[in-house]
Amino acid sequence: MAVTKHYRVNGSDNYTVTYRQKWNGTYEISCSQHPHNPQSTNVNDCHLYSDGRVCVAKGKEPRTLSKAMAIGMAFCEGYSSYVQSGFFPNGRKRVNV
Repeated sequence: MAVTKHYRVNGSDNYTVTYRQKWNGTYEISCSQHPHNPQSTNVNDCHLYSDGRVCVAKGKEPRTLSKAMAIGMAFCEGYSSYVQSGFFPNGRKRVNV
């Protein structure tokens, strides 16, 4: 099962994010549309693999679609901040889905 959502951050940054449930019940989050990244493309910096998968800490993979969507939205907001400033804000974030 896959669900694709479109997000807009800061009124101009467009994202297309797909949530796919894997065989083990966790969700994989992929971002196929995002702003151009003039910063480092190192996954440790931008939290996005070169194949479009969003980096989620091992063992913290979401087990519900709503949790995956919260992570996806937090990624979009963080990525927009990163491409503008070179800083990806980490830490807890509350997202309504």
